Amino acid sequence: SWGAHGEIRNSWKFGPAHVSLKQQKSSELKFTLLATPIFFPILYTYNPNEFFANNWVYEGLVNYGEGGQIIPALAESWTIEDFEGGSKYIFKLREGVLFHDGAPFNCVAAKMNFDHMLAGALKEPVWHGWYGVPKYIKDWECTTDMELVITTSTKFYPFLQELSFIRPLRFLSPNAFAEGSSSDPFTANSCERGWGTLTAEDDGTTVVCAGIVNVSGTGPFALSSRKQSVLTTGDFDETRVDDEVVFKRNENYWDGVPAFETLKVVRYESADDIKAALLDGSLDVMWGGSVLPANDVTQIDDRDDPNLNVFYGDDIQSTVLLLNTGTPPLDDINVRKAVIHAINKKAIIDKELGGYLDPVDHVFPESMPYCDVSLTPHWDHDSEKAVLLSCADEIAKENTKSDSDKALALGLGFGLGLAVLAAVGIAVFYHNKSKHYEVELQRALKGVDA
Repeated sequence: SWGAHGEIRNSWKFGPAHVSLKQQKSSELKFTLLATPIFFPILYTYNPNEFFANNWVYEGLVNYGEGGQIIPALAESWTIEDFEGGSKYIFKLREGVLFHDGAPFNCVAAKMNFDHMLAGALKEPVWHGWYGVPKYIKDWECTTDMELVITTSTKFYPFLQELSFIRPLRFLSPNAFAEGSSSDPFTANSCERGWGTLTAEDDGTTVVCAGIVNVSGTGPFALSSRKQSVLTTGDFDETRVDDEVVFKRNENYWDGVPAFETLKVVRYESADDIKAALLDGSLDVMWGGSVLPANDVTQIDDRDDPNLNVFYGDDIQSTVLLLNTGTPPLDDINVRKAVIHAINKKAIIDKELGGYLDPVDHVFPESMPYCDVSLTPHWDHDSEKAVLLSCADEIAKENTKSDSDKALALGLGFGLGLAVLAAVGIAVFYHNKSKHYEVELQRALKGVDA
């Protein structure tokens, strides 16, 4: 597929949630998502981060639904009023929602989170301003206890889509801020303490990052406990990791009490350990792409074990091979075309990737908004076209040589009789052959099937 800067990519699509599920025997679900160290972050931490855990604990105003539909979350409805130069979003907040610590969710709590997340330097790209909402949001205010009004400085189409992001605009209980519900966004901000004091580039205002004192959202699961350890890497750096994190279901969850009482996320040292735990029954679920090698997932699927099932999620992302267009010979587009046509993605998938992926020639799945179109040309495996493209210079030289041979043969033909006429026939034959290659080459360069 074509990248934003013109590079050609090899890619194949896959559903990232390759789930192995053992028959369930209790209200506790034990599972793993990574074969590498994990650490459950607080609300605003970017590195390390675990989106799945943030999404269990914290919620935003809206969610991203199937097919790109924006659906209600902590805002049960909203209206949009456009005006010259911007838009006004009026959110009716969901009533009766409680944070995990028992604090009520209302507009005061929602505004407090916006005050902290968008204070001073935190709106800059290096912090929370890496996407459009912090850049285009103008102000936010409570018009009633359950109505939040947000005004943008311009009409910004993906505003609601970006409000569905798992970070950073999710809601933390006011009680969990460093100085409680009275925490000032500039002197005791909820940003991670390790960020220190941040100075805004435009007006020099400072924000002191004081962190939070508790993990408390409104989501379906609440953080219950964690067991940690410190790993020492080969260069003697120490990394703090979570060996086991336990989440308890939110008995007061507004969208229905979850089926499982407890979710236990366990860290394993390697993919082999994960596979062994699935097979011996000590692990209930392995969830996510690349947790196990693809061929291992296929092997488990082929076991025909009544206690072990494999589920494949929808296609929502691609595995991509990037070509560096700034380095010869890949700075030549014809070389890149030859490479892309020469690679047999289906063969790679069947041999190395478990056989359950689909070759694609675009980056985004067709189920995403505005992506359900067929783009041409299709960069499919075509060895003949690859050879044709890779031999462009040789074909051009052959064409030049054939033209010269034809002229020479015609010049001599008048004096050399039948023998030379035969040579003329040969020259014309090669000339026509090279013209055929030239036409094929031009059609290939234009992406027309030869």
